[in-house]
Amino acid sequence: MNIVYVSNENYVRHLAVSVVSLLENNEAEEEIKIYVISTGISELSKTKLNKLVHSYQREIEILNLADLKDRFDYPIDTGRFDISIMGRLFVGELLPEEVERVLYLDCDTVVCKNLHKLYTMDLDGKILGAAMEPTINPEIREDAGIAMDAPYFNSGVLLIDLKKWRQKNARNRVLYYHETIERRSLFSDQDAINGALRWEIKIIDPQYNFFSNYRYWKYEELVKMSKVYRLIPKKMYERAMKHPSIVHFAGDERPWLVGNRNYYRKVYQKYKKLTPWADRKDIPGKRMYMYAYHGMNVLTLISPWARRQISTWYIQGQIKKKGN
Repeated sequence: MNIVYVSNENYVRHLAVSVVSLLENNEAEEEIKIYVISTGISELSKTKLNKLVHSYQREIEILNLADLKDRFDYPIDTGRFDISIMGRLFVGELLPEEVERVLYLDCDTVVCKNLHKLYTMDLDGKILGAAMEPTINPEIREDAGIAMDAPYFNSGVLLIDLKKWRQKNARNRVLYYHETIERRSLFSDQDAINGALRWEIKIIDPQYNFFSNYRYWKYEELVKMSKVYRLIPKKMYERAMKHPSIVHFAGDERPWLVGNRNYYRKVYQKYKKLTPWADRKDIPGKRMYMYAYHGMNVLTLISPWARRQISTWYIQGQIKKKGN
């Protein structure tokens, strides 16, 4: 099993949590090799990561991508996201040629179960597998050139057929598409992956990339926002909510922020205790915002319409800011 992450120093402690959760729940795997693409991890943190992974008798290789910005022919603007998010597009050239399949995980994911079934699934000839994100705003779809009746995928968990990725020149295709939408795109590489590879992505079970915010969305509401989400059976979605294999802490209610009420925060704290960053305090300064954000999540259960209005208002503001 080949696993890849991309991280900078700011996210390395969350990376460690994800790595520990992966290793703790996949002990039965004969081989696990972890690749970390570094966009600025300190030498001290690299040493800690190496020691951590080796304590599980597993392999880790840290690959340098400090020159990420220099790899673009145009001034790259990833908006409110760090440029590190673009690092996943370079897996084909950074990983050894003999690596033909890899599971990419965002640093803000926590693995809760064995991933053998996901890792070995048949991609049916497609380049990668990903989970749908039905709550994506229509304006984001429009700016990224994604039809309303087409699936929109989250790039936080990607099962990549690396052999096909290289053969079909996926990196250059995604980068070219990104350049064409860069000035108006809010989700950078994610929008570009959806645009450039839209018919070459297999839908995976939401249990393998369950967004913590979706705890508050009813299945029927998700289908209203994206009719194509009917491809995911209701029972599959509800099972994913109750028993996720991978929790993705997308959204602002992060489990490492003081005051957060994230339903799945305990699973993050559980694995944090097993990392070299166990004594690192949660980040203060956003307690009131966390209360307000949790209130918005609860509002989703009471009035999904109101939640959608808030999201639309926020996205429109971000689009306007991006345009300026």
